[in-house]
Amino acid sequence: MRIGIDARATMAANDGIGRYATELLKEYARRDDGHEFFVLKNPHTRVSFAFDDRFHEIVVRTDRFGLQEQIVLPRLLAPLALDLFHSLHSALPLAHRGVMVMTVHDIIPVMSPWSFGRSGIRNRVASTYMTRLVRSCVRKAAFVAVSSESTRRDMIEYLGAEPDRLRRVYLGINHAEFTPPPDAEQMPSRVGLAVPFFLTVTNFKPHKNTAMLLRAFRTLRERIPEAQLAVIGADARRLAKNLGRFDMLAQEGIHILGYQDDRTITGLMSTTTAFVHPSLYEGFGFPVVEAMASGAPVITSSAASLPELGGEAVLYVDPNDPADIARAMENVCRDPALREDLRRKGKIQAGRFTWKDNADAMLQMYSDAVSGTGGHAG
Repeated sequence: MRIGIDARATMAANDGIGRYATELLKEYARRDDGHEFFVLKNPHTRVSFAFDDRFHEIVVRTDRFGLQEQIVLPRLLAPLALDLFHSLHSALPLAHRGVMVMTVHDIIPVMSPWSFGRSGIRNRVASTYMTRLVRSCVRKAAFVAVSSESTRRDMIEYLGAEPDRLRRVYLGINHAEFTPPPDAEQMPSRVGLAVPFFLTVTNFKPHKNTAMLLRAFRTLRERIPEAQLAVIGADARRLAKNLGRFDMLAQEGIHILGYQDDRTITGLMSTTTAFVHPSLYEGFGFPVVEAMASGAPVITSSAASLPELGGEAVLYVDPNDPADIARAMENVCRDPALREDLRRKGKIQAGRFTWKDNADAMLQMYSDAVSGTGGHAG
């Protein structure tokens, strides 16, 4: 098949969609199945998808989700004579006449208008446009791959999607990348941490619930004064005003570490007392799966897709109750047997999520879409 892949959402290999695009296409490159891929990327993408001569990169300067892409992309795709077009984000070129599928990780912009910014008018306009666009694309697609049963339910409820055209396809992780490095035990001290310390990775968006975690940690410190909290997130400096001055936070045992490379994160995950992720919503929570794979005991929210990912291998908390979060942190801190049990179960649970399985399911979906097995041809 001649397959188009819209990877314009990718900026780097370690961002959310970038990781998905890179790992999925790497899996495709490992297979000798005769498919040819035409990969759309934006001018700022810092990733190469030219894995071999079956992969052709096409730079597109049109932004995602705008009106312009609905004109530019159909014209761009027509001469490629594609058998199938796959968008890795929640939009399709509606005027394209070929068979199309798309992946939807979550519908936060539809469910939560605040995700567009602070302006009430801007939020309403953007949310209305996104809702109509995504709903139209869902109707146009032969199939929609969703990253969890939670997202599948949301699509049915909020967008009226047809259940038989939604296929749950869990994402994966590259398990080799989450083997603790040999110097993992020294990593906490290198970034100013001492045991016991808790760890979270966040982008500081409202649904990540980072401020609630800080409230919970302050409660924990009343019981375990030596406890520390490490907060990793690339936007920490820009959003410091939402958390407090860094020097004041440090006096409370809260360490804002900013961006850290994957090796350091894995090392800290493997040595932390617990990884804490009290998110309010996740289409697919990469940090939870990665933490389990790294050997961290995990405390996470009972919301959205997180119970699917954690299974019986993590501790669940009410993300809106700081006392509940603090209680779980205290239990893990005081109970070595519980920590070891969570580490063991987490590694087993994380093994369920592989890019090979994801690629197998996606290629089957392509085949079904082109042959008209279920779904429709657009």
